[in-house]
Amino acid sequence: MDEVIADGRLEPEHRHRVGVTELPVSTELAGPQLAARAAQRALRAADWDTDRVGLLAHAWIYHQGHDFWAPAHYVADQAGVGKALPFGLQHMSNGGALGVQLAATRLVADPAMDSVLVTTGDRFSLPGFDRWAGDYDVVYGDAGTALLLGRTDGQGDLLHMLSFSTAAAAETELFFRGRDPFSDAALDHSRPIDVRRPKKAYLEMGGMEQLKSLGLAKVRHILLECLEFAGIKPGDPRIRCIALPRAGDSVYNLMYLPVIEDVTKAEPLFLGRKTGHLGAGDFIANLSDIIASDMLLPGEIALVIGGGAGYTWSCAAFQAPEKTHG
Repeated sequence: MDEVIADGRLEPEHRHRVGVTELPVSTELAGPQLAARAAQRALRAADWDTDRVGLLAHAWIYHQGHDFWAPAHYVADQAGVGKALPFGLQHMSNGGALGVQLAATRLVADPAMDSVLVTTGDRFSLPGFDRWAGDYDVVYGDAGTALLLGRTDGQGDLLHMLSFSTAAAAETELFFRGRDPFSDAALDHSRPIDVRRPKKAYLEMGGMEQLKSLGLAKVRHILLECLEFAGIKPGDPRIRCIALPRAGDSVYNLMYLPVIEDVTKAEPLFLGRKTGHLGAGDFIANLSDIIASDMLLPGEIALVIGGGAGYTWSCAAFQAPEKTHG
């Protein structure tokens, strides 16, 4: 962070506003390559037969290394899941969460589907994107993430997914479009991409109250619906934590924390202090960190919230398996 400020790429007063001390930066690997490596690691860790993976859902928000291409197919090939149907998801920052929902829906709807692999991969590099100064109070880190969701006998499971809820407010798409006309090619509006310009225009049009009102209402809806679907009361002491998207403090205060503090006593988790925003990868990265830190005792529950431009919000409930005896 000090080096970036010294180079003039980040204004000193933004240090505390972004709430991030460092970012992961990929100097060589593109987003799909990062996703493929994450997928390989997930499959090895699960000791999973790759032929059992029936679908691979890959999500991203930024350039995947080629202009006219199918990155999901690359990830599937590199991950060794050649029998899986590659499925691309460009749903902005909520893409990883929607990939998990797609996986769960497909498993429920298709009895022949044994498991689904969900991946994300983004690299925010110049000259197309300035990770430090391209947005308001949000900085962007590079990452690939992967999650394997499937039917098992319960042995060796890291977590069980109990429920999932999603809601959208399509009228807020203007937040990332502003007054810009439709262009003929990528980067026609600016190079590098300037996320601040359309956001500033939206705010000048009085959009802040709309975004705040809709955001609070939708986050409340997904949180309560997710708990209802899981048969869990908001005050259930088993709810250990609730992980938030890896955004800035201004976003937390705008549409997340007021609802969470009102609905549940669960501990809010801000897991992006050393990563920044990971594009489509926040949701799966948060879940990975919860698992890696052994945060949940047997039977305890974590809620994971996703959110992204559009706007779309998601909430899922995951439970640590109960101890088995025998």
